[in-house]
This record gives sequence, C-alpha cells and structure tokens, in this order.
Amino acid sequence: MSTNDNQDIDVFDLFRWLKSQLKKFLIYGFRFFRFVFRNILIILLLLVIGVVAGYGLSKLLNPLKTAEILVAPNVKSTAYLYGKIEELDRSASDDKSVINKDFSIVNLKEISIEPVEDITSVLKNLEEFPVDIVPRISENYDDKSNFFDKPLYAPAYDVHKITLVASDTIAIESFLAYLEKQEYFQDKRKALLKSIATELEANKFTIAQIDSTLGAVPSALKQDRGTITVMGSNENSELSAIVNTKSMLLERNAYLEQTKAALDRVFKVYSQSNWVNKTSLRSLLIYILPILLISIFILYHLILRFKNRYSKELQ
Repeated sequence: MSTNDNQDIDVFDLFRWLKSQLKKFLIYGFRFFRFVFRNILIILLLLVIGVVAGYGLSKLLNPLKTAEILVAPNVKSTAYLYGKIEELDRSASDDKSVINKDFSIVNLKEISIEPVEDITSVLKNLEEFPVDIVPRISENYDDKSNFFDKPLYAPAYDVHKITLVASDTIAIESFLAYLEKQEYFQDKRKALLKSIATELEANKFTIAQIDSTLGAVPSALKQDRGTITVMGSNENSELSAIVNTKSMLLERNAYLEQTKAALDRVFKVYSQSNWVNKTSLRSLLIYILPILLISIFILYHLILRFKNRYSKELQ
C-alpha cells in the first residue's frame, strides 16, 4: 500500500510541476507579446532599417555568382581535365592572370570538378582499369566511403560536374574553348572520327553484300523447293549466320553513330546552367541584419529589466 501511495504522490507531484511550468510559460509569453505590442513601432522601424541596410550592403559587397557545367571527356582526357581545373583554381587568386584574349580569370574566385555519381559507368569502364585497382574499387565502394571523392577513380566516370564561382559572370563558351584548345587531344579526336567513318563505310559495304546475297535466296529456293525445310530447321546454317552477322553489324553501326555524335568536342557538354547568385553570408544580410537589430533591442531590455530587479533586491 505504501508503495502505491508513493507512486500516486510522485504522479501528482509531476502534474503539479508541469502545471507550474505551463503557467510560467504562459506568463512569460504574455509579457513578451505585451512588450512587442508596446514597442511595435520601434520593432517595425528596426525591421525596415535592417532590410534596407542588408540590401544595400549585399549590393555593395557584390555577391558571388556560380555556374555549373556537365561534361563528358572523350579520348581519355579526364586526367588532363582535372589537372587543368586544378591549375585554374590555383591561378584564380592572381589578378593578372589572363588565359587568352577571350577568356580572363580576373573575376574567377574558385573552380572545382567532381565526378557525377553513376555506378553503371564505373562497372562499364572497369576493363580499362589496371588489374590491381579493381579489387580496391570493390572494397572501398559503400554508402559511407569517400569513393566518389578519390581522383584515382575519376576516369571511371563518364560525366563530370565543373563548378565555377566568380565575382562577375564569365563567358562559359570562352572557358570551354580554352579547355578545347589542346592539339594532342584534338588530333586524337579527329583520328578517332576518321577511324569510325572508315569502319562505318566498311560495315555498310558488308551489309549491302549481305542484302545482295539474301536477295538471291528466294530465286534459288524456287529452283529447289526441297531445301526449304532443311534450311528452316538448321539453326547453324550459313543463312542463319549471315543474318546474325548483319544484325551485329547494324548494332555496331548504331553504336558508332552515337560515339561519332559525342565526338564533336573533346569535352562533350551535356548541360550548362546560367549564372546565379551564390548563397552566402553576404546574400543573407537582408535577413540577418533585421533579426540582429531586433535581437539586440530585446536583449537590451532584458538586461535592463534584470538590472532593475537586481537593484531592488539589493535595496
């Protein structure tokens, strides 16, 4: 019985404590709203001053702008691209750096590149990796690892994101033209295009010969109808092999056409964004300053109230 009585007393004590805390909360809430109501004009004035001052400072400080570009390096130029981006990032702080007459990095503050996460491209490109790297890829790939941040694996990805941060807009096309201005990779691209064109022509010629051969089959069957059943039931017949060969050549040509379309540049551009203001402290001044001014005003009155109460207690 005594245990049950103690439990009942504890529960009643808890309810009484909660009731007192709720009462204090309501009292403080009422005092706060009364304070706001009494000083509403001052608070509104501080709000307006903060918004105007924040807007003016954000314009005066010239907020940074950012843009993103998605590119797919061709002819194994991924390592070159990452090296060039690192070089530009190191030179971004140099006010005298001028890449060429069309592209200046005076306004450039930061530039970075990272692979677009896509495990399918990694699996597709595994064959091109050194044998000793493949086990490390399988071991390090998990949801919590920094797998995607390792430059060692960058060539395994097809698409990469370049992020530019600048004090003012930079001509994206001039930047891309600067990346493309590399004779070694341009020569490799042109050689690969020539090789693709040659293979396409050879495949088309072979397909035309196959079509010619297949066109002669009906007339041959008319002369010897007894062979129709034999050819239809024999999956390994020469006719079946010819049809399979044509099918493979058509698939190969479709792949080559896609590859050819992607080789219009060394760094195929999939998308590029417009320049937008970068979210930073300076861009948030229009919200920070009003809150700061009102907070200082409220804090001042709280300190003043505490000081008056402490003075009365001392008296």
